[in-house]
Amino acid sequence: MKENNQTHLNATQVYRTKILVETLKKYSSVHRNALIKEICAKETSKISIRTLQRDIKLLNEKYGIIIKLNRTTSSYWLDDEKSATIDSFLSHVEILATAELIRSNFNETNNALAYIEFENKATISATPNFKTILEAIHQALPITFKHFSFYHLKEENYTLKPYFLKQYQNRWYVVGETEKGYRTFGIDRLKDITIGNKKFKQKTEEAMDKFRNVVGLNYVDHELQKVILSFDISQRPYVESLPLHHSQKQIKIDNEKTFDIELHIHPNFEFNQQVLKYGSLVKVIEPKWLAEKVKKEIKKALENYK
Repeated sequence: MKENNQTHLNATQVYRTKILVETLKKYSSVHRNALIKEICAKETSKISIRTLQRDIKLLNEKYGIIIKLNRTTSSYWLDDEKSATIDSFLSHVEILATAELIRSNFNETNNALAYIEFENKATISATPNFKTILEAIHQALPITFKHFSFYHLKEENYTLKPYFLKQYQNRWYVVGETEKGYRTFGIDRLKDITIGNKKFKQKTEEAMDKFRNVVGLNYVDHELQKVILSFDISQRPYVESLPLHHSQKQIKIDNEKTFDIELHIHPNFEFNQQVLKYGSLVKVIEPKWLAEKVKKEIKKALENYK
């Protein structure tokens, strides 16, 4: 039989692999038959063991998602440590699934976009820079560019070793290292980008590790903090469905009036803004210094209304 040389997910594989990875992420291991049953139930079509094996091979070779088989128990498990960023992959297939949904609707009606409102055009307008930066990252080459700062209201020249691209609040950013340390730049605000020719040592994994413990874009180099937040119980469905950080977990589950969570992060500006937007519906319990900082910000806000 001719070998399958496919390198990208087709429409049906998008849904299958999404269910596959989400299921294995949820449980420590899943029996092969139970895994197939779960995929068939959610995809509403039958798949064979061979199809499952092909999907797993593709995920391994092309996406860095390592799924292993325990032959003794016939169970599959997700190797989190050796896999690429699993959440990024799931975001990727979510985009593909949405694109496929729009495409299939266009086959039935030429008016599908009349029912869809996109947030803005930032992602589209940044595409030329996106491709250039991605090429530089892939080749481990520095980039030089002009960047306009919204804070300082001026344009400056930079040279950056780009390590990875990150999407945050519908904008794309490049994370890398200048001579002064780690920096993050909105790629839609970069001008006159050129790729250098002197290769650098790639530190993508190290950079991702540093940013994994922050909310948003600003890396702060201080000790990891245990943060406890107490929300009004009305906010539970929102905080559960859209976690503030991947380390978020619920504590004090027997409380009927509040919904308390614990996070392990480096508190930064973006995190403080996330807390402040809940207003009177949240209280910082720990650490005390962060509670004081939020309290001062609320007092300053009140001063604006005197």
